[in-house]
Amino acid sequence: MPIDKRTLLKKSIAKAIQSPGNVVAGAVSLAASAVLWNPLPLILWGLGATGWVTLGATGDRYIRQIEEEERRDAERKTEAERELLRQKVEASLAEPPINNWTRANLLPDYMAVYRCLGDIRGRVSKVLADRTDLDEPSKSNILQQLGYMLSAYLNFVRERVSYLQILATIRPGADAPLSLQPPAAAATAPPPPPDRRRGIQVQIQPGRPLAPAQPSSPLPSVEKRLAEVDDKVKQLQELAEKEPATARTRQFHIGILQKQRDLLVECQKRDQCVVAQLGAFSDVFEVILARVSASQLSANEVASYMGGVVEQVMETERFVESLRPAMDQLMGGVAPV
Repeated sequence: MPIDKRTLLKKSIAKAIQSPGNVVAGAVSLAASAVLWNPLPLILWGLGATGWVTLGATGDRYIRQIEEEERRDAERKTEAERELLRQKVEASLAEPPINNWTRANLLPDYMAVYRCLGDIRGRVSKVLADRTDLDEPSKSNILQQLGYMLSAYLNFVRERVSYLQILATIRPGADAPLSLQPPAAAATAPPPPPDRRRGIQVQIQPGRPLAPAQPSSPLPSVEKRLAEVDDKVKQLQELAEKEPATARTRQFHIGILQKQRDLLVECQKRDQCVVAQLGAFSDVFEVILARVSASQLSANEVASYMGGVVEQVMETERFVESLRPAMDQLMGGVAPV
């Protein structure tokens, strides 16, 4: 956000007053006045300092310096916020069942992709540092937009994880929440290994195969959840016909299930959009690196392309945000019935 003119002027005046030349001149004048017992040197410094501060505060020198300091402060703040977001996203990806799906290649390794994007941004920064035909504002703008897209990538991953966790833990229209581990898994799980600290050795009987590793649970399916809702609705309709006295209550229940179904469909659209956008980031960053490296491309051409890319990302963010109420209702309103 650009700094307003009034604040900029105040900061310029403060810098001009605190400039080494002005401070030293003031100290000398004060000492001379004290030695001579004459306020004239101090008065003359005051008049000169006023003119110096006025010229300095309205000149380009301090204004450019202040704008550069503000830009760097904003960059440091943005980097700190993105690092905090990265830690949160990485922690959510390390939780089951998301981590199991990633190890089983059912989900992309989103953090590996993020690190790759960060490396590309670093390469772009080095290329820009060597390009003398681009001015500093253009270089700074390119890096800021890449930083924005890195943050957007993390936000999209967080939305994706949130959606998958909801589908993994809730079965709309079912009588009980979906267990993340099949009931039989506990019975068939291999016993814990002996405590080697007590000198107990593991004995493997010849000809006896080892227990196979438990496979990862499949990714939750929206279609399966919708089918469960439809089946439950059908059951309630049949019960309403068989038990006319309960028809009103059954119909109310059906209305709740239909609402849940609509929310699932809306959230599916949202997730599909997020997945599509996540899949495009790597190619976009590679194209930006290639364009920045092409010496025949001007700053305007690079900025025009990146402007289109950023607008597409922002459009996806707006679409995802528009469906947030549906996601919030699904998180808080879809429960076993």
